[in-house]
Amino acid sequence: MPSSWPADDRYVALGQVVETAAIMEIALRMAFGALLGGPYAAVVARRQETHWLIENCEAVTRAHAELPGTRRDAILHALRACREANRDRNRLVHDAWGTGPGGVPVTVRSARRSYEITGPVWDAGQIDAVAEAISAAQALLLAAIEDALGAERLIPPEPPR
Repeated sequence: MPSSWPADDRYVALGQVVETAAIMEIALRMAFGALLGGPYAAVVARRQETHWLIENCEAVTRAHAELPGTRRDAILHALRACREANRDRNRLVHDAWGTGPGGVPVTVRSARRSYEITGPVWDAGQIDAVAEAISAAQALLLAAIEDALGAERLIPPEPPR
């Protein structure tokens, strides 16, 4: 952030969203490995994005023969929470915000014209709520996987080489 920009607590909150989203992605990789099983699940999941992980965890959960219906439903419920939290994260990160630092409208310029960009106005409290939803979704997912398959199936992925 350029030093000329006024302090804006939204950016601190946005950093929390980025961190919690990264943790949820790790939790999804762990869930994928636990659901799929086998030594190569982590290899398959290693570089996949959040959307892919959610989609494939859902598919494996629906097809998983070892899961009783209530535990399958709990995992699917947690994956829906992950999907919703990730959707809000994507809107927050990729949509144009209604204002820039200090409440100044966002403007982009070409050689001939200026264009005011409109979008939702995010305040720090709303951004914090997204981070909390992400954190809650990943905790719900890991709890559902532990309950259904056992904690020993959840193995944190190795860092990429």
